[in-house]
This record gives sequence, C-alpha cells and structure tokens, in this order.
Amino acid sequence: GIIPVAPLCHTFGFTIRTVDLYHKLFVRCARLGMQSFCKSICDIHGVAYKPYLSTQLSAAFDLYVAILNAVRNRTREVLGHQGRDWRMLNACPPCQYRLQEDDKLDVRMIVTMDGNDSLRRVERKEDTLQDVEKDGEALPQTLRERLDHRVGGEDYFASRSETTAWDEANWPHTDELPAADSPATHVWEEGRCEDRWENMKDTNTVRSAAKFFEHGWFVVLCRHMTLLLACDMVKSGELYQYPLCLLSIFLGAEKAEREKRGEQKPNGRLAVVYDIMCKFSKTVCRSPLNSLAIWGMFLPVIGTMHGYAHEQACQLVFLMLYIVGVGLEDGEGCERYFSITNSLAPITRYQSIFHRRQSIAEFAYYHDLQTYSNLSKFIYGNYKQALCIICSKHLVRSRMQESGISSPEVFYAWLVEEGEYLRNLCKTPPKETIEMEYSAKLDALQSCQRRLAEVCKAWIPYSATARDKTNTLETKHRNEQENERKLIADVQAFEERLEISSRWIEGSEQWLKAKKMCQAEYQKALDKLEGLLVARMFEMGRLNSSMLLCIGYKMRKHIAKAIKTRSKSIQAAMKAYNEAAAALRPPRRIIQWEEVLDLTFLSEFDLLRDSREDIRERQWATPKNRQIMLEFFKLIRAEKELQRLHVEIRRLLTFMHDEEHELHIRCTALEVDNPPLALQLQHLQERIRFNALHRRRLFAIKKLPGFDPHNINYFRVGTYVGRQNSMAVDEVEESGDVWFEDADGGEDDEDDLNARWTTVVDTATADAL
Repeated sequence: GIIPVAPLCHTFGFTIRTVDLYHKLFVRCARLGMQSFCKSICDIHGVAYKPYLSTQLSAAFDLYVAILNAVRNRTREVLGHQGRDWRMLNACPPCQYRLQEDDKLDVRMIVTMDGNDSLRRVERKEDTLQDVEKDGEALPQTLRERLDHRVGGEDYFASRSETTAWDEANWPHTDELPAADSPATHVWEEGRCEDRWENMKDTNTVRSAAKFFEHGWFVVLCRHMTLLLACDMVKSGELYQYPLCLLSIFLGAEKAEREKRGEQKPNGRLAVVYDIMCKFSKTVCRSPLNSLAIWGMFLPVIGTMHGYAHEQACQLVFLMLYIVGVGLEDGEGCERYFSITNSLAPITRYQSIFHRRQSIAEFAYYHDLQTYSNLSKFIYGNYKQALCIICSKHLVRSRMQESGISSPEVFYAWLVEEGEYLRNLCKTPPKETIEMEYSAKLDALQSCQRRLAEVCKAWIPYSATARDKTNTLETKHRNEQENERKLIADVQAFEERLEISSRWIEGSEQWLKAKKMCQAEYQKALDKLEGLLVARMFEMGRLNSSMLLCIGYKMRKHIAKAIKTRSKSIQAAMKAYNEAAAALRPPRRIIQWEEVLDLTFLSEFDLLRDSREDIRERQWATPKNRQIMLEFFKLIRAEKELQRLHVEIRRLLTFMHDEEHELHIRCTALEVDNPPLALQLQHLQERIRFNALHRRRLFAIKKLPGFDPHNINYFRVGTYVGRQNSMAVDEVEESGDVWFEDADGGEDDEDDLNARWTTVVDTATADAL
C-alpha cells in the first residue's frame, strides 16, 4: 500500500514498506533523522535528493503512527487494557503483577525518578530584527508556532495543567512538619545537600528560558527501567512540582484500583529513589500529597552512587545501603535510561510540541519492549550476584568474631550512635549554650562597672584655654549607667532561667567552668570542622574499600570529585576554626590544608582531642569495623534481593501463562465477529515472542552454584489477585533447550556494562556536582 502525503491531492506518496522501515530504524536508532533517511533512499534509487522529501516523509510518518496507535487502542479496548492509568499500573510484570501467593516484602516496589535536560525543544520565534523602545529594551519576539491541537504521548505524559497544579503557589493548604527530633528532621533543618544540585536552581535556566520552551523531561521508572510516567519541564529547571505531580498520579491510580477491588492499603512500602530525596521528602510532608504518601507508605531513598554527593548524616538516613528491603538495587536506573534516550536530542530539539511528544512516546514504547525482553536476564544476573555475596557469609561471621562483635544488632546500634554523634556536632547543648551566654554577660557587666568606676574617678583640671570636657564626661557617665542597668537585668534573667541563687564570682568553681565554656566560637568552629572531616574520612575509606575494587576508574573518579566538592566546605570551616583558635588566650594550634589532605584514619586526627567528645576509640569509627559493617549490610541486601527475585520469578511466569491464555481466548472469540481485529491480535503479540527465552533463562537459575532446592516452588504459576476464580497452580514445563549466560552474545553485554558505568558517571557528575 501507499501512504499519501496530502489530505486531498494524492499526487505523491510513500509505500508502507518504506515508512515502516524508517519507523523500525528510528525506534532502534533514534539519531537517524528523516533527512538522512531520505538521502539514503535517494542514493539507493540513484536520484537527486530534494529538500521537500523530508517534509513529505514526516506527513506520511504521522499518518503511519496514527494508524498504529488506532490499532493498538482497539486491541487494548478488546482486552480491557485502555487508558493511561492501566498502562502505568501494569507496565512491568515482575513489579506490578501481584499474585495471591506472593511473599510479604518490606518494600513492595522500587521506583526511580529524575529529570533530564537533554530533550530540550527550541521555542520557535520570528527571526526579524526587533524594534527598540525609547528606554532601550527590545520588544519580545513573536511566536511562530503552528497551531496544532494534536496531543502526542498521552499514555506516557502528564498534561501541563496537571503539573502546574502542583506548583507550591497553587497548593490549597500546607501541612506542618513533625516536631519530633528525628534523624530525618535533623537533615531537613541542618542539611546542605540541596545547594550542591545545580539543576535545582532557577538561576541556571534564566538564560535558556528565552530560547527553550521544554527544558527537558521528568520520568518515573520501575527498577527494571520500564517507563511508568513522564512530564515535560516547561520553562523551568527541575522543580519539585514535577515529581509531586507524577507521584500523585501514580499513587492516586493505585489507590483507586485497590478500592475498586475492595483491597486494603498496601502491605509493603513504596521505595522512591531520587537524587535529592533528602529535601524532597520534606516537601512531600508539607504538601497536599502527604496524606496520599502516608497511605501508599512512601519511603524516600537516595541512590547508591548519588549518595556520595550527600553528607554523612544524610546518607545514614536515606542511602540505599542502609534501607531494609531494597535488595541489591542501586537506584540509578534513570541515568542509564537517559543515556539511551539522549539519542533523541538531535531530532526533538527543533520539532513541534506534538512531534516531540510523538517521537519520545514511540521510542519509549519500543524501549519498553526491549526492557521486557531483558527481564529474565536481569533476574538471572541479580540472582547470580546475590548468591556470590551470600557465599561470603562465613567470612563476615569470622571477622565479626575476631573484632568481638557479638550479634548483628551491634551494627544497627552503631548506625544510631553515629547519627546521634553527627547531629550533636551541629548544635551546642542548650544548657551549655545558656551558661556560656550568662558568662559572657557577666564579663560584659564587669567591664561596664570597671569603665563606670573610671568615669566616676576622672578628674579634669581647670584650664582657661582648653575646651571644657565636663559635658562629655557626664554623657559618658550617663551612658555607662544605662548599660549597667541593662546588663544587670540580663544577668538576672539568666540567673532566673538557670536557677542560680548566688551570682558567680571570679575565681569560683562555676566561674572557672564558665571561662572554659567561653570558647564558644572556637568550639563551634571545631565541631563543624570535625563533622566534615569525619564524614570525609568515612567516605575515603569507602572509596578505598575492597568492596569497590570491581568499580572502574570513572566511577572512582566520580566519587573522588564528589569528595572534592565537599572539600570547599572543609576549607571554609578550617578558615573559621583558625580564626577562632588564634583569638584564644593562649592561642590554639593552627592547622594547614596539607594536614587535612594527609588524614586517612581518625587516629591521625589529633584535633579531635579538643572536641566535645573523643570518638577515635569508638568501635564504629575504626576502619576495620566500618569495613565489616559495610560487608554485613551488603550481605543483608543480598538476602533481601533473593526474596524479591523469588517473587518476581513467579510473577513473570504467571504473567506469561495468563497472557498467552487470554490472547488465545480473545482471538478465538473474535475470529467469528471481527476477523481483521483477531488477525491484529495474533500479529501484535509483541511480548509473547520473548516468553520461550524467558523460561530458558529462569530455569537456568536452578543450575547456579549455591541454589537452594527448597526455592524450586517459586518456579510455578500462581494466581493473579485480580482474578475471581482461582486457577490451579501449574507446574511450568521446562524446555529441553538449555540457556547459557553468553548465549545472547558478549558484545551486547559489554555495551550494557560500558553504558552502565560510563554514561551514568558522566551524567550524574554533571547533574550532582
């Protein structure tokens, strides 16, 4: 067949095979533009390329995609799968195809979200010279965007009105933050992580706001990299309104589905991974989304790699390493996803609003199919990795015995103790603060009384030629009397607050103790410097850890750059400390930046002797114990990963069984009433073609070293929660074909590995640092 390029005069057209070829090439290699494709076709046929061919191919391509979408919508309507909410809640079978036989998970689902500015779109404006008003300001350029009422990517994108509604100015109300002194509230109040994220600042988008309309897009993915929902960042940077909007849509759809089925609230928590989750979790608690987040058991998490750009106190609360139930997931799926979708940037940069959305949606649709084809490979790889980690359990146990660690509860107690220590460094104890202020007031009162006594004893000899200074002396006497009365009132107020019956006098025990506490500025500067240096040492130890020997050079370089960025804060704190140390009598030792760079262990940090409490002998602060603690938590995560993988294996096997069965029944029923639609159902079984490969990969797990035969029950078909009539649990027939790990080809694996580290490190370094 031929697809015309004009609605009325059909004088020119493209064959369906040609348009279909470009469509298949585009969804596999998005960098291939229509102009390059038309030139290639002209070269094949030996004709000269004409510029209007690209425009005509674009019109034919729009019609072809519209036909595809119409066929997809009709098949989804027959299957009852229509609508954005249904696609979003059923996009990933291992994550969302819940079964009645599912084991209870601490974290029911892991999603990652992030923004990316590579898919910007230039706002089309007139290129004519602008008139200049009398005040010298140029008139705004007029838009020349063609009016187009078509909407692309409806199944994937949230509308602009939905995102605008979550701007803080449009919130109907704001909730109060919890008053409890928890680790999370401490990070909200004292944390400085948000300042390091340049993409969160509007100042970075001011210059480009006049050129670009969409500054990028914001996505929500499952842990297998299936796109759940997205939205455009319109004339702004990565604002909080975008993740708030997408989370609201996702949680709202999930709540509506559960209420429709008569189910209660979810059992497990929803782990949401975000680069700047420490501050975003505070926004969620303040926003109207808070009640829905509580219902959905919202769990804020920071990805493993981006966690190195956060403070140590923040990592103890939000880093995935310490979150129970997330398994071996690193939370950096968005960076890998953006490394793939960034290939769309050269094409979408100058497209219209509709064509940009259409290109992204088509690419995402086929990328989700590619993601589905790799689900069993993902499960196999994670299962193998978890078994390798669990095999080292006896080594961790022996190291614990050597270090005198009696039980695993000790590690959790260490985390609590470390968090309390870091929080205490950020604030001086309240009573100690008041006593130091009282001591300072006593010093000020004593100095004022001394000056007043000197004024009273002053004698001015009479001189006929000199100016009379009596008035000046009387004014000074009057001012000192007023100062004395104010200081006495302040001292009395402090004495009443501290319940002091008799005023401290010079030489008394309280006076000497107060003098020692008068080093407030010095102590404050020392505490801040100590907190930054302790966090830096812990992260340097993690960077040099044997657990990271498998990480490549670029990943280590990213972690080192994150630590280098924090070094600027250390230098500022060191400068404040040196100034405070020099002001003491006698002055304390001045430290140099070279000494800080040479610090490796807490035992080398002699300055800690002067801090409020010496932690060098704490068990959790020694390098050996910290290494054991990291290995322990990685072991715990591996065990939780196996628990999640067992659930995902049964879900995937059940989904494949149910989908094949349902499509067969639907096709049989439609062959009588609507044969063309039945034919489309048979040909549009896009995911079933991978099922045989999935089964071979999943059954290969049972042959892995260390596999527990008791877990073979998870390799059976279960019963979907949405099915009224329970199906009998079937034994899955194991294919005679054996799948090997290198059966898919080593080249793709190597490309995936390079993309996993190279692109993630480059992108995250640019965003976070």
